[in-house]
Amino acid sequence: MKLPEEYLARMRAQLQDDFPAYLAAMEQPARSALRVNTLKISPDALRALFSAPLTPVSNAPDGFLVPDGFRPGYDPLHAAGLYYMQEASAQAPARLPDITPGMAVLDLCAAPGGKSTQLAARMGNSGVLVANEYVASRASVLVGNLERMGVTNAIVTNMETHTLCEQLTERFDVVLCDAPCAGEGMFRKDPQAIAEWSPAHVHACALRERGILRNAALAVKPGGQLVYSTCSFSPVEDEETTAWFLSEHPDFSLRSETKLYPHASDGEGQYMAHFVRSGERIPSTFVSGKSDRCSAWDAFQAECAPLSGQLHRLKDGRVLLVPSLPFSLQGLKIVRAGLLLGEDKGNRFEPSHALALAAPSPLLHAEALDDDEIGRYLRGEALPRSCPKGWCAVTCCGFALGLAKSDGTMLKNHYPKGLRRMK
Repeated sequence: MKLPEEYLARMRAQLQDDFPAYLAAMEQPARSALRVNTLKISPDALRALFSAPLTPVSNAPDGFLVPDGFRPGYDPLHAAGLYYMQEASAQAPARLPDITPGMAVLDLCAAPGGKSTQLAARMGNSGVLVANEYVASRASVLVGNLERMGVTNAIVTNMETHTLCEQLTERFDVVLCDAPCAGEGMFRKDPQAIAEWSPAHVHACALRERGILRNAALAVKPGGQLVYSTCSFSPVEDEETTAWFLSEHPDFSLRSETKLYPHASDGEGQYMAHFVRSGERIPSTFVSGKSDRCSAWDAFQAECAPLSGQLHRLKDGRVLLVPSLPFSLQGLKIVRAGLLLGEDKGNRFEPSHALALAAPSPLLHAEALDDDEIGRYLRGEALPRSCPKGWCAVTCCGFALGLAKSDGTMLKNHYPKGLRRMK
């Protein structure tokens, strides 16, 4: 691997006796890992179902290294949202804060969704998770991953960090700020990060990170927690930014500071600082909003287990189930609020893929598929099947893959076209 000479000189001084071990690690291939989605399945249960051997990630009960060449795009368990492909070091920041169900949590730089879905699992799909992403196209990817993993308590926003945090000042028990960085910890996985690296780029990233971190602090309640993380090794982005933050924010104290390197961990690299704000934490008061009426949903609801939340019917006919909230959504640029139930078609209700994959799946009727049928379903094919008429979840190993609609003799495929396999 050809690394910039200025970078190597800095790392030699930074690591000293560990520098040869770091260089040796950089000559090894990057390691792939997954995190079990505990909203849907336990780590032991996933291991029993998995088609390849899994090696536990150190100090991560829900994390596993996967064999080289593993392709999740061909695994129905991945389509069912039973796990998230997430590099081992990247799993560490969301494990730092103390989280209990019913909290208000903010993931400030959330796409593509690895840490957001991890936080939602730790929250048990209760309370509220605000997952923010500034880039609109990445926010759409974030929504898709939240849906696949069955998250129902998320509000996805597409806002600049200062605008969001100023509007929601002191509203969150936990804020995670996994800031865009120079990506030094991704060099083995991302050659583009090497090509873009320069001392000037590192310092520009540090300036941006400090601005985002300053905004993040606004959103933390008294007594709340803030986690700052990067996938860089640069002191100016990491330890120096933490020192700067503490000097600028005397009401925050440092609980822990950790740096992971590829030669001394299972992953690629990560820096994490865990702060606590002084003061007494006051639990959030979650208020139920006013539900809209939707007669099409009312008629369909008999096919679902009871669901809690407020019904919101959008002008385009989409129907959402929004969790109780400790703050108003007015003025926020929202991409998705809560669970997309489906669409009101006037005289009928068409359920959504997100509803089928919600954790736990609320659809009462399910059709179990065999291996051949699973492949055909994921390719978008209709399936001959004698079963009750109407909507159902189709399942793999008891877990929903998506929706189908039966006419009594055939299951019409409603797997989203954008997710379908080519073969």
